Amino acid sequence: MIDLTSLGDRVRTEPRPHAVAVVAALVAGVGLASVHWLGLIAAGALASLAAPTVRRGAGYALGAGVVCLAAFAVSLGPAAGAASDMFPVVYVTVGAGLGLPLFGSLARAAAA
Repeated sequence: MIDLTSLGDRVRTEPRPHAVAVVAALVAGVGLASVHWLGLIAAGALASLAAPTVRRGAGYALGAGVVCLAAFAVSLGPAAGAASDMFPVVYVTVGAGLGLPLFGSLARAAAA
């Protein structure tokens, strides 16, 4: 049987498993966020669970939000320029893209 406590400790302390876990969390988070907005919360939670501390978990969650926003901007393609002029919508998009993953990072605080 796999001891999940030692697996979590390895992911948080050893460089290679840590990098794999962060990249996997970002891939899963962007994939989930492309389907539904709750994926942003999942992206923040997954990214923060790989962090060694709660504070870094919040930073990882913000980073996951930035990656999700960048993936969204790329998916808009040539329409990104026109979409950036829609100011109230842009505020909500950026606020949700950064705030929801930060909310998801509370999972790391609960796991501590």
